[in-house]
Amino acid sequence: MLKPWTKAPEEFKVARSYALAIALSVLIAAVVFAGGNHEASNKNQSGGNNGGSSFSWRAYAGTKIEVMLDSHPWQKFIEPFIPSFERQTGIQVDLTVYPENQFRTKRTVEMVSGTSNIDAFMIMPAEDLAKYTRSGWLEPLNTFMTSKPFLWPEYSISDFFRPALEAGVRNGKNYTIPIQLETSLLAYNKSILAKYRVAVPTTMTELLAAARKIYEGSSGRIYGITLRGDKASATSQWIDFVHSYGGKWLNKDGRAAVDSPQAVAATELYGRLLRLYGPRSALTNSWYESISIFMQGRAGMIYDANVFKADYENREISKIAGHVGYTIIPKGPDGSIPHVSAWSLAVYSGSRHKAAAWLFIQWVTSKEIDLKALVDGIPVARDSAWKSPIFKKNDTSPGWTQATLASYNAASPLWNPPVVSVSQCREAVGEAIVAAILGQNVPKALRSAADSMNAILRSSR
Repeated sequence: MLKPWTKAPEEFKVARSYALAIALSVLIAAVVFAGGNHEASNKNQSGGNNGGSSFSWRAYAGTKIEVMLDSHPWQKFIEPFIPSFERQTGIQVDLTVYPENQFRTKRTVEMVSGTSNIDAFMIMPAEDLAKYTRSGWLEPLNTFMTSKPFLWPEYSISDFFRPALEAGVRNGKNYTIPIQLETSLLAYNKSILAKYRVAVPTTMTELLAAARKIYEGSSGRIYGITLRGDKASATSQWIDFVHSYGGKWLNKDGRAAVDSPQAVAATELYGRLLRLYGPRSALTNSWYESISIFMQGRAGMIYDANVFKADYENREISKIAGHVGYTIIPKGPDGSIPHVSAWSLAVYSGSRHKAAAWLFIQWVTSKEIDLKALVDGIPVARDSAWKSPIFKKNDTSPGWTQATLASYNAASPLWNPPVVSVSQCREAVGEAIVAAILGQNVPKALRSAADSMNAILRSSR
């Protein structure tokens, strides 16, 4: 049974489109999975052997599970399929959905209470995994992922992109299964690059030269590149430059490494791109302002999230629709290393129905469901979905797809610092990015950021 969910007020609605223009009617058909009709004698057990040595979708028939989801494109896609899961498994699903800010608050309150009835929920590992694992709120999934009674033989965990799975790993334990994967790409205006005879950059050196050629060739009327520059907002893109230069958030001792020579070099380049060839408003530009500049044809290139392709190609809001190319982040000294950010599903450690919750997670992240989600515009984390002839037939942007897959396979899951106090650490580093854009002393600014991070890390232990 589905619970009515609270509709998001206008301020919670996401100001961007994720959908490909594929008819929804194709996707609403019920999905029938293989599985036996065996019902275990103990239908409400929390996680032990299901009473047999083989997998059965009916092993926990009669169980009711509570699932909490964020109001998100994936949630809107999956909700019509829940009745099919209930019919297939005999498991009743009580679903509650909240707008994102309310969802994060409500989820934490449920965990802190220690008496929550929640069995499974959405989580973004890069934001909350450190806090939730340290607090003991997540159930390790290793046994479920390797034991025959629990693992559907056709599930194929190896089909998930490596960075997507790694995002949910701490100390050798898997805590999450990815449902959606986002990365960043270098998008470029083909017409502008052609006009100024600029080749698509493949290295950081070429990126700087390309930005300069566009800016100077247009006498400053067109920015060479636009990037986020608004403090903490910029860190999610800046970290890809750092990784590509061989830098990291933390060193092997768990201390801040944002002041390493590699991080300094990457930050100096990031600041130089914006200071010399970027928008004058760079210091206050987050994703919205940056993509708006690009869509108006005022910048030759942009580095930002791949999901914005839907905006770039939307002829109602974009002046450059049909003229955009896509590629992986240019190579630094350590290669091309973008990030991936994943929304995932997890099982609450206090759940009384862990095995049934795991069945739900397998069902909604199966190959069949993920393929349908991708065709509907959700950038899923399964390699097979992206390679499917069905998706390829409906793919209107193969260049974007190729660049996205290259990024997924090369990416790091650490787009946020792997710490409990994520926001505070991002703010500290954001100040150093601002200093770089202003042309100030970058090594000094990053040493200050590292000192602040270390103080934050000490206080949060």
